[in-house]
Amino acid sequence: MNGSESEILFNNRSISSYFSASRGSAAPGMGIVVVSAIFGVTDEMKKIADDLALEGYPTVVPDMFWRIDPGPLPSDPAGYQQGIARVKDYDRDEGLQYVVAATDFLKLQPSCNGRIAIMGFCFGGAFALLGATRLGIDASISFHGTDVGRHLDEFPKATCPLSFHYGDNDEVAPMSEVNRIIDACGELDNAEIFIYPGAQHAYMFPSRGDIYDPGAAKLSWQRALEFLDRVRS
Repeated sequence: MNGSESEILFNNRSISSYFSASRGSAAPGMGIVVVSAIFGVTDEMKKIADDLALEGYPTVVPDMFWRIDPGPLPSDPAGYQQGIARVKDYDRDEGLQYVVAATDFLKLQPSCNGRIAIMGFCFGGAFALLGATRLGIDASISFHGTDVGRHLDEFPKATCPLSFHYGDNDEVAPMSEVNRIIDACGELDNAEIFIYPGAQHAYMFPSRGDIYDPGAAKLSWQRALEFLDRVRS
């Protein structure tokens, strides 16, 4: 890993996080807050932060579960069940304040130009939307985001560009929900949504074995980087 463990100040306490400063450009870049899946700040999330840093984006991954069940979980059945348990009654309003703290942290970094994007995976997808509608974020990306369908009324409030990515074989965020998200995005001129045939929930993650879809993951990432390049300054 090229980044480092960092602490984000929140109400006189510290949120454990992983921070990777941009190395792809001499000039400061747009900062990115990555909101992880239910497994937390895993090595996979850290690699994503490092990859974004190499593209010129200083990136932080806060431990969104630091108060209730801190630390990463393995992506095995036991880890999955523990992850489901810790998001069951999760307070999203408080979680959004963790995102605010993470954006404040990024804006203090010399490698950040003051603009902020949010990138959510699975559990982080709803935060990607709510960050765009409630926090003044400059850009939002979601990969197989869950619970987005519960916040369809938020889409008209989005003041920044959105980029959402789903597989059409996702049992956690099924097409019945995704179609409603498509309709919500269709009413905006700053939103894009991509559907990947055959891709399952968590198709972006190599650690998920047969669920990982390298073709869909590669194309999603390429499109995300193209999106970021358009909004970075």
